[in-house]
Amino acid sequence: MIISVTNKQRRHALLAALLFIVLAVLIGTNATWPANMDEAVRSFMSSIQTSYGDVIMSIATFLGSPAMSLFYGILLAIVLLLADLKLPALWVFLTVVGGIVVTQIIKVLVHRDRPLGHLLTDSGASFPSQHVTAMWLTVFIMFLLVTPNISSTLVRLLTKWFLITLSLMTMLSRLYFSAHFLTDTIGAFLLAYVWVIFCAFLYPAVATFLKKKFWLFKDQEA
Repeated sequence: MIISVTNKQRRHALLAALLFIVLAVLIGTNATWPANMDEAVRSFMSSIQTSYGDVIMSIATFLGSPAMSLFYGILLAIVLLLADLKLPALWVFLTVVGGIVVTQIIKVLVHRDRPLGHLLTDSGASFPSQHVTAMWLTVFIMFLLVTPNISSTLVRLLTKWFLITLSLMTMLSRLYFSAHFLTDTIGAFLLAYVWVIFCAFLYPAVATFLKKKFWLFKDQEA
C-alpha cells in the first residue's frame, strides 16, 4: 500500500487522542490550571508585539490559514493525479477537507470564547485552532507521502525542518495576535495527528473497496 501506518504511529495516535480528549474536557469545564497557563501566555505575547513582529506574524498566519492549507492539499493531489495515483490523490483531498470539517464541529461543541484582544477578523469559537489544525494536517500528510520518498538525506531533513518551522510559526502567530490560547494550538496539533493517522489507517480498506467497485480505480496502484 502507498499509504499505511505503523504500529508505533497507531500507538502515538491513540495517546494523542486521549490527551486531546482530556484537554477538551478541562477546557469545557473551565478548569483552573489550563486557564491560568493560557492567560499567562496571552499576557506575555501581548506585551512583545511590535510593528515588525506584526508583519512577520501576519505572513505566518496567511501561509498557515485553512484556505492555504486546502490549496496545498489540492496542489499535492494534482501532482499525484499527474503521476496517475488517483487513490492517494483522493485520500489527500478528503483527509484535508475532512480534518477542517471535524475541527469546525469540535469548535462548535466545545464553544470556547476567543482570548481578550483578538482581531475582529478572528471570529467564532476558539478551541481548537483551525489554522493550526489545517497546517499540521498538511505537514503530517507530507511526512507520510512525500518526505519518505526523497532520496537525498539532506534534502529530506531540510524539507522536514521547513515544514515544522512553518507550522510552529503558524502556532506562534495565533498566540501573538491573541487569536487563540496556547491550549487551542496544542489541541489542534494533537487533533491533526490523530486525524491523519486515522485516515491513513482506513486507506487500505477503502482503496481496496474502490478498486473492486469502481472502474475508475480498477487498475490503480493502491
